[in-house]
Amino acid sequence: MKRFYLIIFCLLGLYSSAQISDRNEQNCSGQQQTLHAVLGSGKALIISSQGIDCSICASKAPGWGNWAKLNKTQVAVWGAMTYTYSSNIPSCSSISNWVANYGWTDVFTFIDSAEYYFQSGTPRYLVYDPKDSTLIYSGASESQARSTALAASQVNLTNQKFGLEDLDYIQSRGQLNFRNVPEGNTRIEVYNLAGKKEKSFQLRKDHKVFNISDLPKGIYLLRMSNANSAFTRKIVIS
Repeated sequence: MKRFYLIIFCLLGLYSSAQISDRNEQNCSGQQQTLHAVLGSGKALIISSQGIDCSICASKAPGWGNWAKLNKTQVAVWGAMTYTYSSNIPSCSSISNWVANYGWTDVFTFIDSAEYYFQSGTPRYLVYDPKDSTLIYSGASESQARSTALAASQVNLTNQKFGLEDLDYIQSRGQLNFRNVPEGNTRIEVYNLAGKKEKSFQLRKDHKVFNISDLPKGIYLLRMSNANSAFTRKIVIS
């Protein structure tokens, strides 16, 4: 039995490693958003690394404000602000001016003080897929970033029919937020490494969030089953 679990962990580890780690960002108004929460809503995410002192960024900024507004039901846009040509950190007043001047009402704009999203220059775009939380584009082409995000967006998911093999989830803040939920009831069970069932949950289209915050840190098996099939994945609670 231990050997069976080990094989499962090795195979499912490949799946887990492909997902982007969750990050929590806060703007100057104190509002917070997390990567996994945005992707869990079914929207693709574009993170736009912009330089306050970057003339190209400034020239393209109004277009991003308009595009984000027109496509906000399908794609979320974040603005990660930095300085391109100095080690200075943008102030909240400079961020507020940028948002007001360029119409970034629908762009979640924050100070990228650690330059997490910045590499060697701006503008730079990162696009994440809501289906599996993976990075699907990284580069300087705004047109490619936009087309990639729109292609990956899942705005019509609620009108599609899914099987158990399509079931997916985002793990964030002690919760599993399930997506691609099939019709009918799906049983969700969490087992520890000793094979003991720790939690169970009845999943439906109108009941998609499963709390796991009360489980101790560690590795668990997540079993998903319905009347037709079943499969198991590994989850890590840290």
